[in-house]
Amino acid sequence: MMPPNPRPVPKVRAITCPNCGGSVELRGLGASAHAACINCLSVLDVRHPEIEVVQRFQKAERFTPLIPLGQRGKLKGKEYEVIGYQVRAIFVDGERYAWNEYVLYNPYHGFRYLSEYQGHWTYIEPMPYLARVEMGGGLGPEAKSQGLTYKLFQTAQVKTIYVMGEFPWRVRVGETVTGKDYTAAPLSLSEEISGTEVNWSRGEYISGQEIWAAFQPPGRPPEPKGIYFNQPNPYPGAGKMWLTSGFFTLALLVLMVATLIFSRNEKVYQNTYTFTPDAKEASFVTPSFELKGGEDNVEIELATNLSNSWAYFDFALINEQTGTAYNIGKEVSFYEGRDSDGYWSEGGRDDKIRLGSVPAGRYYLRVEPESAKAPTGVFTVSRSVQYTLSVIRGKPVIWPYLLAIPFLWILPMLSSISRASFEGSRWAEADPQGTGAYAGNDDDEE
Repeated sequence: MMPPNPRPVPKVRAITCPNCGGSVELRGLGASAHAACINCLSVLDVRHPEIEVVQRFQKAERFTPLIPLGQRGKLKGKEYEVIGYQVRAIFVDGERYAWNEYVLYNPYHGFRYLSEYQGHWTYIEPMPYLARVEMGGGLGPEAKSQGLTYKLFQTAQVKTIYVMGEFPWRVRVGETVTGKDYTAAPLSLSEEISGTEVNWSRGEYISGQEIWAAFQPPGRPPEPKGIYFNQPNPYPGAGKMWLTSGFFTLALLVLMVATLIFSRNEKVYQNTYTFTPDAKEASFVTPSFELKGGEDNVEIELATNLSNSWAYFDFALINEQTGTAYNIGKEVSFYEGRDSDGYWSEGGRDDKIRLGSVPAGRYYLRVEPESAKAPTGVFTVSRSVQYTLSVIRGKPVIWPYLLAIPFLWILPMLSSISRASFEGSRWAEADPQGTGAYAGNDDDEE
């Protein structure tokens, strides 16, 4: 059986440049309109048997394409050959901003284009129809195509400053068109207006690594600089994050309310005591009380009448049956007065201390209070300290919920801030009205 016929390989046609006599290779299979001689840079009309010189130069600035002409590669599942290269530019406040454009050709699929500016690449397809342009609710013009809305990013006078290879249109160095770029990153629409002719193209941001993998040009792809107008935002939209955080916040709030409702929160003992700092023996034990349920917390609350003094309470919660003791201590202090700034206070008269996971059973408290004594030799009586002692079983603990809730919002907040910052940097470079751009001067030509 005969093998299937291989797909035909496009042939290269060579012509002689009428200006310099150099060889010019044509790869467009008759689809090209103009070609630029690589030797003298003259622009040639190649659609007629007799090659015509359309434009020649006495001097011209030269550029070197990153992807050599004739290089082949596979993009978007189709194989293309690089047949043309041009450099275009806009001029803003006297400064030139130039970028590279490559003409790709496939005899079965036609022409595609690559644009490169400071390491940012865009894969471009010509559009067979016009996009619909309308005002975007006070936010400037928008272009709509295939259900997508693109915001106007830039309007400028675009000038061709260098050409090499073949082009499917009549190219000319120094030609100026009005260009408008619309973005819906990573997609873009571009409108070019020249006289009464309007052409639209659709672009898609593509990485330099993908270009190098496809065409394998020498060296490495240039590192991207800055933020490009259709560069995809690396920070994902935080909509789902906000919804997820809202769901878990609601769940935590429900658990917190349930904790408040179903916690035992039972006052098992309360009494009021008085002691003086000079007392020889101020320690005592309370009557026993019962702690119900399984393991749960126990909170000891203190309410004192301290004023410009301190008191320290040493507690031991002791199980009557097992003798197990839980030793804890707490200092309470309160000071107040007046100075040139008015009334001031420090500390507090009331405080509390908590024990976690105390088993059920009968318990009593051993209490040993102490406080500041009167200085020796001073004929004053130390003031008595009165305090109320309360024991609460199963106090609801809600601080973990209150602490956890803010953490749920950190990730969506950071993501939203980062995304907004990226977009802010992108749109800081926008010039929708083209107020700062002009075409620049033409190159010298005959």
